[in-house]
Amino acid sequence: MKKISKNVLLVSSVGLAGSAFAVTNTHPVFAANNASKKTTVANDQAKVKSAQKSVDQTQSKLTQVQNDLNTANKDLAQKETELANAKSTAEAANSKVAAPNKSNDEAQSALKQAQAATDSANSDYQNAVKDSTDKQKDLTDSQNKVTNLEKQLTDGEKNNNDIKQRVTEKNNKISDNQKTLSGLQQEKSESDAKLASAQSDLAEMKQKADSASQVLQAAKKDLSSATSTNESLTLPQSYIDYVTGKSTDWDTAKKDLQDVVNNHTYPFTDGDENDTVYDDPAALSESDQKRLDFYVKSLIDSVKSQVGSTSKLTITDGSLEFAKRYTQEYQNSNYVFRKYNAIKSASSIMGLNEYAVTGYDIAANRQVTSRSISIINGYIYNSYEFGTTKMSEIAKAAFDLVTQELANPTDYNNIINNNGYFSVAVTTQDDKFYVCLLTIKPANVPSHFNTNEVVKPSQDELATAVQKSQADSDQANKDIESAQSTFDQAQAQNQKLGQEISDLQKKISDGQSSVASLQKQLTDTAKLQSQIKETKDSLPAKQAALQAANEKVQTTQSKLNDCKTASVASLTKKLAYEKKQLAHAKAVLALAQSKKATTKKKSTKKSTKKATTKKATKKATKKKVAKKVKKAKKVVVASSKFTSLKGSKKAFVGKWKKAKSVSGYQVRYSTASSMKKAKTKSTKATKLKVSGLKSKKKYYVQLRSYRKLSNNTYYSAWTKAKTVKTR
Repeated sequence: MKKISKNVLLVSSVGLAGSAFAVTNTHPVFAANNASKKTTVANDQAKVKSAQKSVDQTQSKLTQVQNDLNTANKDLAQKETELANAKSTAEAANSKVAAPNKSNDEAQSALKQAQAATDSANSDYQNAVKDSTDKQKDLTDSQNKVTNLEKQLTDGEKNNNDIKQRVTEKNNKISDNQKTLSGLQQEKSESDAKLASAQSDLAEMKQKADSASQVLQAAKKDLSSATSTNESLTLPQSYIDYVTGKSTDWDTAKKDLQDVVNNHTYPFTDGDENDTVYDDPAALSESDQKRLDFYVKSLIDSVKSQVGSTSKLTITDGSLEFAKRYTQEYQNSNYVFRKYNAIKSASSIMGLNEYAVTGYDIAANRQVTSRSISIINGYIYNSYEFGTTKMSEIAKAAFDLVTQELANPTDYNNIINNNGYFSVAVTTQDDKFYVCLLTIKPANVPSHFNTNEVVKPSQDELATAVQKSQADSDQANKDIESAQSTFDQAQAQNQKLGQEISDLQKKISDGQSSVASLQKQLTDTAKLQSQIKETKDSLPAKQAALQAANEKVQTTQSKLNDCKTASVASLTKKLAYEKKQLAHAKAVLALAQSKKATTKKKSTKKSTKKATTKKATKKATKKKVAKKVKKAKKVVVASSKFTSLKGSKKAFVGKWKKAKSVSGYQVRYSTASSMKKAKTKSTKATKLKVSGLKSKKKYYVQLRSYRKLSNNTYYSAWTKAKTVKTR
């Protein structure tokens, strides 16, 4: 143990005095008094004397501590002498323990060798017993397996016989059902033929009924037209006088004609059952076409008779055919002057001189439901969707055409003196439909032109035709009822057969499925027989292996017994003696070591005060260092990572998990994997959509968190870059 030097104590005293003096000069109270200059020099000197007194007291205490330390150093020297003596005694005891230790080690080594030989023999024996047990178990398992397989074979053969019997029964049932099915299918085939025939007859009857109904409706329209009293136009006397040359007052004649026109009623009343509705005015039925021809001819004939005109208009089969041709050519023409082109084309087809045909037309508006305009190659095209056009509208347009010609002093002769084969045509163009009066001069028609006159039937003939058409329609409806009854019966029978066939097919299918299922349940007896033979063939080899294992058990057991009867007992006895000798020597050594420890403990007790002072200084230093370390501790920001990153049209959307104690997040993205020229966006949410990007472009995206503390911002590390492709 080292002695404490007096020099150290003196330095400490001077140091304390200097510290006290420094304290008196640097103490905050004195510094404040000097700064304010409100205290006197006398007060400062008094405080210095007080501090000096404290230093003297401390110096006195240090002197007392030095004396105590000198006494402790003397005691320490004495104890060191006693410790050296105890150490010498312990070394002597240790030398006495060494010999018994050596003998004990040799005895233990010999015992370990003998024990190792015994353990090895015992291990071989245990392994041999285990191997014999395993071989016995293997042989027993194989024998039991043979027994179980033979039982499975017996049960399987019995099960197979039962299944084969059930399969035979089901196959017989399936065969019977198939025969029945064949008969039903034959009946179904015959029923199909009957049903098809009945359906054909029904369709034919319906067609006849529809035809009869159309004929009846046409006959009713013709009869209604024949009984009409307003198919003529009564001219005013002033107009007749002007046309016949008895008057020159055209204004009066025209005015009176207009009054008559305004008060005229039409034979086709709007809403009448005979007022047919057409999607396409150019597609009049044959019946309505004739009604229109007769109506216009009646108007013109009534005008001719009132002014004494001898010219005659005749409706012929040829003129009606020409009107059809005219309509077709007009509708198919793209020329600007469609009427003249249609007259020319129709005349050429029928072998007429185009100049022998005259035509006067008038336009009327169609019902337009929608209109669209398109420009193709610089041309403007109009497209329309139309509503319906009534027969009454067409008749009114025809009436307007006749009165329009009559109201013109230069054109009324087109009506009054019109002579030849006559017909009326209806055409369409854009949002208009046109009614055209066509007249063919008789002198210019070829010989093949059909001049057979089409005469309007009398009222009695039309009434008879209506009655006949009604009877034909009634009979057609009765035929439909009969054909429908036959069809319904055939259909019911056919459906019944179809259901029976479907039910029977299901039974056959279920039976076949059942047979397949039963066949899957058949036991594989051949496989069982093979397994039995294979297992029986392995039994002799397993019996031989068991016998060899039993022989090895006997050999290893004999060897183990030899080891146990050898020198293990004597070695154990010798080891026990050596252990006693060693224990005695260790006891002597322990006594010496105890004395040495006691002496050392007493000698070190006196130096405790010095050690305590050093420990206190170290503890204070550690606290200061820990405080500085804590102050300089780095702020760690929790990180997050993307849970979803999806591309959209010229954008992408990122989602991430919420991190603890963070102020927000930053996302940066770039088209380069090095993140060169990357752009950064900040958000406090856990989701961000970045827009305004390039289409179909691959972007690299990173995420980091940030936290704001005391006007400072701290960041986590950027995540590993993920890629996303925009659309």
